[in-house]
Amino acid sequence: MTKFETLFGIKESEIKNTCVLVPILPKSVLSLFEIKELSRGKIYSSGNTENFTLINTGISALFAGDAALYLANTGCKNIILFGSCGLVKSSGNITIGSLVAPIECYAMESFTNMLLKNNDFKTFYPDKTMIEFFLNDNKDVQKVSCATLGSLKLEEESKDLFAEKNIQVVDMECSSIFAAGTHKHLKTIALFYVSDIINEKPFYEEFSPNDKLKLLSSIKSGVKSICKFIK
Repeated sequence: MTKFETLFGIKESEIKNTCVLVPILPKSVLSLFEIKELSRGKIYSSGNTENFTLINTGISALFAGDAALYLANTGCKNIILFGSCGLVKSSGNITIGSLVAPIECYAMESFTNMLLKNNDFKTFYPDKTMIEFFLNDNKDVQKVSCATLGSLKLEEESKDLFAEKNIQVVDMECSSIFAAGTHKHLKTIALFYVSDIINEKPFYEEFSPNDKLKLLSSIKSGVKSICKFIK
């Protein structure tokens, strides 16, 4: 068994041209992608459809970024990151359950830099052509500015910084995917569903029945959009 198969659960030769990376895997997502089960590796779990490979990376920029670097040595050419994000503040057109796509992402994934308030962050971008095509096909998806963070605790103390840089949503993986894509000449985009609002509807609080319905609906819509786009 090769190193890749040990880590990912499937062989390098099984990787499709397009890979969908999911940091977390809600129960409904696997069936929505029409995949019965994933093959488990030491770090990642992977499975194929006719058109793409689905990989459960786990949460963190480290795992997602490493996955992209490994995939650069396979037949993968395109990566779509699909997961949840937090909204910095309530907005008229973006709320719980909204689908959003980052058109820029600040690399704030260093816990230490956040803690010490070292605010000279680099910015990374999705593939220009790929994101334009995706947004043209999905008019309900909002364009946003994103920041990938290294601390859930410190995000609650950073709203002034987010406002200063006009950051609308935060996540834990996006900047590493965009950075790896730029470095390895992979085409990358991200699609998120808004699952919480910082200091208003925080991630650790129980969802209301209405918010649960919104999230389920947005996840279904996101999966449908991704599958249609890849085809």
